[in-house]
Amino acid sequence: MKQTVNKNELMVLLPLSLDYSRIEREGNERIKDFDMNCIKFIVGRMIYSSVVFVKTTETEKYNHHSLISSKTWVKHIGKNYLDYVQLLIDLKYINRKSYLVGENSFGYGFLKPYRFSRVFAEVIQIKGADDLKSTTTKTSYVKKYEKPLIDYFDYTRFSVDTNLAENDVFEAYFMEGKFPIKISHGEPEKEGLATYTYYLMAMKNMVKFMNGIYSFSRGSGKVGKEYRTVGRFYNPFARLNKEIRKLMFYDNKKIHEIDLKNSIPYFLSNYLSSVRYRVSKKRIDRIKDSFHIYMNSKSLKTLMDTEVTDFKNLCVSGGVYDVFIDRLMEIYGEEWERTYKRLFLVDYNNCYEKNRELTKKLLLAMFFAKNSQYEKVQQVFAERYPVIYDFLKTKKKQGYKNISKLLFEMEGFMIIDVLAKELTKDYRREIPVFPIHDSIATTSDHVEAVKNRFNEVFYQKYGNVPTLSIT
Repeated sequence: MKQTVNKNELMVLLPLSLDYSRIEREGNERIKDFDMNCIKFIVGRMIYSSVVFVKTTETEKYNHHSLISSKTWVKHIGKNYLDYVQLLIDLKYINRKSYLVGENSFGYGFLKPYRFSRVFAEVIQIKGADDLKSTTTKTSYVKKYEKPLIDYFDYTRFSVDTNLAENDVFEAYFMEGKFPIKISHGEPEKEGLATYTYYLMAMKNMVKFMNGIYSFSRGSGKVGKEYRTVGRFYNPFARLNKEIRKLMFYDNKKIHEIDLKNSIPYFLSNYLSSVRYRVSKKRIDRIKDSFHIYMNSKSLKTLMDTEVTDFKNLCVSGGVYDVFIDRLMEIYGEEWERTYKRLFLVDYNNCYEKNRELTKKLLLAMFFAKNSQYEKVQQVFAERYPVIYDFLKTKKKQGYKNISKLLFEMEGFMIIDVLAKELTKDYRREIPVFPIHDSIATTSDHVEAVKNRFNEVFYQKYGNVPTLSIT
């Protein structure tokens, strides 16, 4: 069912495990002027607050009890909020913990039979709903320079099929037989809890987006004589799971993504084409010793040019990850399946899509990691591109984050500053533009215009037209 959130409305997540007809019957008998929206707000707030992103560890955490201030209940329900809370307690759906040490709020949690349930989204009307909506920017530079893109984010213009979205997210995380999650000695098993947490966080991000709770950030730096935003533009649409994004609508028109395939290797290949490659005796000796290649300064330069040309051709055609799949699977052996499960939190089955997905993940991680990490991936990459590998390894010794910073700035400049903002300007905001790092999302009636502009700006900048995919 396609849903939109309007003014004075709020989208909430509700667990399928509760009997809402029973709650409504009991509520009408016990509470004067009973409002089922108040129950749904309480339950939805518990679900919403149960998963949090921990910045220090960059992980997502599930809490059995959600800390919610009584001020929240009074503001949105009224002074009789305890009647609604007590109803849920008496029906043995939830419990309430006293203040925890160092906290000023009660903890609200579901009783064990109702924990770890699948959820569904519903739009409710609740007092003060619009007070929960907000738009924040990390810096004044983001607010100033990204305003043309931020202005597209009007939550009342978005809609999504919430049932299909939940089903697709659920299937992405839980393969057959993995749900309900296993409980051991009254507690969920670690792997199952982690998977459920990711599932719930994906649904929470959808609800935040639909409710207009937006945050925007982008790095900043000196561009010419001016200090302004650079690099990737982190926005609410980009944070949505791909399963949810593909079901989004804007002004009742389906949103599609025009994606630059293997973007990071593509930008790396163009950087390598432009950089001045230093040929030294030390570098020649190092490559000869490491890869048993006979060469002199002339042959080293020729080999570098050959490697860059081959690498760029694969990047432009969209096939750069494919050439590494078999060798990586061979060198990882039985560890391949375990690595996939660890990185993606879902089961592995041997197919091209999953093998390419893991290959991409490992190669990108290797490009951005320290030289002491991902040594197996380094080995496989170096077998095909020994001179490029040596160049990257040397570059990382000056600071391993320099490579990622450089490539993200190249990507951000082309996708945000050249493509997205120019589209907005040239078409006088007639084309909605939602950047997703290496992609541009727009409505179905503007896909061709965005695709054509993609080809134009990249050919003008790099002299080639990268492979695009449209979803």
